[in-house]
Amino acid sequence: MLNRWISPFLLLVSLLPATSWAASEWVLVHTVDGSQIEGQTTLHGIGFEHDGKPSTVPLAQVLSVYNGAPASAFEAERITKDIAAIQTGDRAARDQAVEELTFIGLPVMTPLLQAYKDTDQHEPRPLYRLFERIIPSYADGPDRTLSLLRTKTGEALRGTLTEATLEIRSADGKQTSVPWSKIRSLAVRQAKVTRAMQVHSLRHSTQIEYLDTGVALSTASKVDISTRGFVRLSWDTDSWASDANGLTKPGAPAYKTNLVDGQPFGALVGRVGTTGEMFMVGKKAALTGKPAGRLRLAVNDNAHWQNNVGTFYASMTATDVYDLGDAQ
Repeated sequence: MLNRWISPFLLLVSLLPATSWAASEWVLVHTVDGSQIEGQTTLHGIGFEHDGKPSTVPLAQVLSVYNGAPASAFEAERITKDIAAIQTGDRAARDQAVEELTFIGLPVMTPLLQAYKDTDQHEPRPLYRLFERIIPSYADGPDRTLSLLRTKTGEALRGTLTEATLEIRSADGKQTSVPWSKIRSLAVRQAKVTRAMQVHSLRHSTQIEYLDTGVALSTASKVDISTRGFVRLSWDTDSWASDANGLTKPGAPAYKTNLVDGQPFGALVGRVGTTGEMFMVGKKAALTGKPAGRLRLAVNDNAHWQNNVGTFYASMTATDVYDLGDAQ
């Protein structure tokens, strides 16, 4: 969990090269043209200047960096289209738009704020919830143009990135040079990430929106999740209430099965990315062999989700993953 301190100074960040590929860190980079690059880097550290005193944050101490530079032409077009898509009834298009805008990040702040209407109908609304996926409140500030650097010590530093070039070697040996001006975000692979999360039966119903754990898996990741809590899917009807393993029998006489979309009603389920296959998590799960991408969790339900109440409390330990931010 990041602390609530924000550096008040201007952060001037530069990329400092290492001397060799030995003991190099794995990074996940998203570029301003919408592409993704994963591989090892010769980057040694991220330097910044404060009151004329330069210092360096070793890359091993960095969780992620988000470039606050203005949106590229590609990003500007996607921002306009994606904000519109979130407000339609097309669930697949909406989920894809939320993920894309989350990856674009800081340049989305102003157009997103301008898209909000003065209404009390905020929950559950993915457009409203998107804002803190882009910028958590403890890292926000009056200058929306500043970049964000997150460290293992819990600092959320806002500042201005300087130009440099990052060398990346992918698993197949291909080497790529990417200038920082073309990088929208960079995350450093972490040996272990632990996280405590709340999965709400209404906001995080499979019919509405999955909780984004803020963790991106690599193909080498292993994830252990334990869950406590009890949710109710039909107010006062106890036969529609369950722990994270879900209903073991139909919740009402009109139903012939305890399953929806192949998993128990009320169960804690997961998926990777916006189109990944749903899988069971339940009260306890050990996940391996999952595809790379953002890990998401939700309470399984059908289209009649409006009478849900209750929360699951999930504790997660994940290895060989990228810490992209808080669970949202």
